[in-house]
Amino acid sequence: MQLSWPYPKAPAVGAWGPVTSNHNFCEEDYIITPYIGEFINTLTNIVYVIYGAYGLRRVQPHKDGGLWSTLAFPYWGLIGVGLLSMWFHATLKYHSQMGDDLSMFLAVGALLHQLLCFEATPAQRRTYTITILFTLIPISIYHCWADEIIMHQVVFGGMVYLVVRRIRALIARKIKSEESKRKLGRMATLGISSGLFGFFLWNIDFHACGHVTAFKHRLGLPWGFIFELHGWWHFFTGICAYVGMALVEFLVTIEEGSVGIEEGFAWPVKSVIREMGVIERREAGKDM
Repeated sequence: MQLSWPYPKAPAVGAWGPVTSNHNFCEEDYIITPYIGEFINTLTNIVYVIYGAYGLRRVQPHKDGGLWSTLAFPYWGLIGVGLLSMWFHATLKYHSQMGDDLSMFLAVGALLHQLLCFEATPAQRRTYTITILFTLIPISIYHCWADEIIMHQVVFGGMVYLVVRRIRALIARKIKSEESKRKLGRMATLGISSGLFGFFLWNIDFHACGHVTAFKHRLGLPWGFIFELHGWWHFFTGICAYVGMALVEFLVTIEEGSVGIEEGFAWPVKSVIREMGVIERREAGKDM
């Protein structure tokens, strides 16, 4: 029985024409089908779409929810990241690369807006909305026009930092049980660690491509697919993004006695919320 087969020779040009994107990751182009430039990198974006769909399904029946509510916007942003990144990795065009880049602003901007507007006055909400829009729109235009990446990365990293700080502050303020605080804090750390590990794999894929490609060729297909490291970046950053969004949703909608309502959350958030419910019921029993 044949357990692997050699990598096929890629066509000179795929169905979408010559590659025009600035970034062309380590996965070899069009080796599976002429219609998908980077097959695994395209396929693994389904992680963002699945997590986003889980989030929408949970917030839709919520009293403050619905598909077009502020609770839903971050999940729509996550779905947008998945679809636009699929488009980029499938076509390898400059305009689809820009869509992929800017979708990151869409997701983190929606999440930061939700955090800033929580318990804010209407005037403060307008200020936050205008500030975010008038920051992201000019930078997005400049990013596409000047074909630069540094400002994009700095602004995105700064927004992620603000989101992390705000989540940590909400955990400290909204959760009464010290044990539950530790559990949510560890889950937040898991999300951050997942994203950083994905970034580590992204860098190996980007900077050591020749070595990675040679190793994949020695393994052959389909085993070489396991070492498409940019695809793992999608997987781990998908976990990171969902943990952050689910934590924010939980923290801004939590009500007294509601801890443990884990239905609709996906892994790894669901199990932690369930454990917090056990803690709450145990501590409530002690107070009786």
